[in-house]
Amino acid sequence: MSAVAADRDVGPQRLSPRVRTLWHVVGAGVAAVVVLVAAILGAIVAAGGLPGAVAVVAAVVAAGSVVGAAVGPRLAYTRWRWTLTDEGLELSHGVVVRVESAIPTFRVQQIDVRQGPLERAFDLVSLKITTASAFSDGTLPGIDADRAEAVRRELLGRVAADDGV
Repeated sequence: MSAVAADRDVGPQRLSPRVRTLWHVVGAGVAAVVVLVAAILGAIVAAGGLPGAVAVVAAVVAAGSVVGAAVGPRLAYTRWRWTLTDEGLELSHGVVVRVESAIPTFRVQQIDVRQGPLERAFDLVSLKITTASAFSDGTLPGIDADRAEAVRRELLGRVAADDGV
């Protein structure tokens, strides 16, 4: 029995905890840009170039982006689950809008392993599952790089088993 098959027996799986840190880093980068733009707008308002309401809106957006960068990744991480079943891959995620999706093995055509520079720094990968229907495509982010190939092989093995039907 493979490591993934053993994992399946215990129910829904979490993403790697390192993905939460990655999401915090990305969120902090976005928040830094938003705060910088808000500061520039504040300076323009102070110089009399724009109405004061612009500075207020910019400050609120900047504060929201900082709070979102601090809290959002933690919430997103706690809401992400995935399960590899006999029928396919089930994904469950979303903080505000909850998304429950199932990717049936008989529709899977391709599974790509993707790893950008930040994911590489955190030793994470994303599995991009392409199906016969664009509506059932999916991405499984934040998988430990050393575990991703086992998950990919297990899912492809189930796809091959379904081909005999």
